[in-house]
Amino acid sequence: MRLDLDSGNETDDAINMMPLVDVVFLLLIFFLAATTFARNEVELDLKLPKARSGEASAPVQRLVVNVFADGRVVVDGREVTLEALRQKLAAAARRNREQSVLVRGDRSAQFGVGIAVLDACKLAKITKVDFGALPERGK
Repeated sequence: MRLDLDSGNETDDAINMMPLVDVVFLLLIFFLAATTFARNEVELDLKLPKARSGEASAPVQRLVVNVFADGRVVVDGREVTLEALRQKLAAAARRNREQSVLVRGDRSAQFGVGIAVLDACKLAKITKVDFGALPERGK
């Protein structure tokens, strides 16, 4: 006959990994959601002109078209040709009749490219076109 004198006070030397996995999973979900909701298109090397008049517009789902000084046109972070811009605007107008467009042009951008962007909006029957500018400080 064997007598078991073990008091049952064994310590488990292994680290419980479940809380760590839970925290990492929650952080992953948080950052995925945060980057999805913060999809405002901001081109850092675009120098917007300043304006005294104008007002901030209400946040709506709009298409942002960036026109750079060298004539490049960027939509959704991708450089597009004027023909591709026309197609993208037409498709957006078909999906949503109230589609609006924000044109953000570099202050030294070519006037002709800006007119081509406006023409593409007109051909797509988009009437809500806004221009991006920075508020003028002082004065």
